[in-house]
Amino acid sequence: VKFNLDHQGYGNAIYEVSTPKQSYSLICFSKHIDDNERNDRVIADTWDTAYALHIGKISINDIERLKKNIPLQEAGRNSSKELVLTRANKSVRLFEKVVECLANGVQPNIKEINNVGYLLRTTAVYGSGKFGLSDFIRTKTVTNFNQPFRAEMLSLYIIREFSIQLVEHIAYHRNPQRAVKLDKKIKQHLGIGNATGLGMAPFIIKHPKLIHKWIDQFENALNKINKIT
Repeated sequence: VKFNLDHQGYGNAIYEVSTPKQSYSLICFSKHIDDNERNDRVIADTWDTAYALHIGKISINDIERLKKNIPLQEAGRNSSKELVLTRANKSVRLFEKVVECLANGVQPNIKEINNVGYLLRTTAVYGSGKFGLSDFIRTKTVTNFNQPFRAEMLSLYIIREFSIQLVEHIAYHRNPQRAVKLDKKIKQHLGIGNATGLGMAPFIIKHPKLIHKWIDQFENALNKINKIT
């Protein structure tokens, strides 16, 4: 993890994931926006955070290129080295509340955590050749992601980690003497929000066999873990 964020959590961060076949980098851009600019509709043109999943380690030139384009989302230019393009807004109900709690040395109320369930909420997740990203045919060949939505799910998992580290980072710089990190048990209750996803409804209806395979793999994995423990 490489954090290049100021005390308010604005700047960029890079998360690197390595596998025997390939390495990947998720670059996160965080900026200030006014509350009246925060819009979760897909037609919005500014967001609290924006991201790209990149094949391999990100070079300085890549960072400069992505810095100019990723915050623009659909209006930017991507290359075939990028697999996923997405963005997310802070939860109005929870993000600042969690920062304040941690900055004052206390843990947030678990009921309030469960009422919302996330610190950041995506408003679109793009992949498979959209806006210049790597086509899925190419992605299957040069990466580990040979099944649909695997790259997107990895991106969301890392963004979830970023959301937690972001509130901890801001809380620490707000009150270095008293700030605490989020309790591990509370972290387990946090996921990633999703403000859109209308396309998933017809997808589920149209591809029942694929949905069955995903659920079957998930249940079999849980069964194997239960046998180990």
